[in-house]
Amino acid sequence: MEPTNKKLIAVVGATGQQGGAVVRALQAGAQFKVRALTRSPAKHSELADEVIQADLNRPETLAAAFEEAHGVFLLTNVWEEGTDEVQQATAAANTLSGPPCPMWKRSAEASFTFRILPARPRLIG
Repeated sequence: MEPTNKKLIAVVGATGQQGGAVVRALQAGAQFKVRALTRSPAKHSELADEVIQADLNRPETLAAAFEEAHGVFLLTNVWEEGTDEVQQATAAANTLSGPPCPMWKRSAEASFTFRILPARPRLIG
């Protein structure tokens, strides 16, 4: 892989429909280096500039996944039985905003914004 000066965007859920679309859009724009985060990196090694293992249900995997990221696309997993979206979002938020982890180097201008939306929005018609 060639070295790049592009800022890094980490994409959680890169193998799903929404996360995959984000990976493709970022790659098409060619402005950022893309790190795809997946539970099974060996199955998806060509998905992005970097493909690494991360799981929102295993918070210990997140620090390395977010290391040196300028931004993070985060989508919790509402579809998997037994998944706790609040717990997943909290794990990510704690990793991103918590005390610096020796494994995680935040770029100087990186900032992270979380928008909380209902998992199943009610349509009013």
